[in-house]
Amino acid sequence: MTKSFRDWLAEGEEIYNTTFSEFKALESQIEALEAQLASKKAEVNQIAHVIGKPPVEGARRVTAQLLEADQAAAAHVNTVPPGTVARALTGRGVTAARV
Repeated sequence: MTKSFRDWLAEGEEIYNTTFSEFKALESQIEALEAQLASKKAEVNQIAHVIGKPPVEGARRVTAQLLEADQAAAAHVNTVPPGTVARALTGRGVTAARV
């Protein structure tokens, strides 16, 4: 049996809807975990303050965004000084001035 264009489109819609629902569920879980983490960090820092320990900073989160070639050119990605990306990826501060 050969699938029609409408069958393919309906199947694609179903796959998209299922995957999008999974995405939203994971996003919701991440938000809940981030809230729990912030609460626990506040609790740890409160205890640390009382007993004279340094506060915890928590893990640094790295975010990235994929850009198409035309978007990269528009964002002047190629004007980033050498080493800036490497410093950012290793978690070291980026102190170089923008060109």
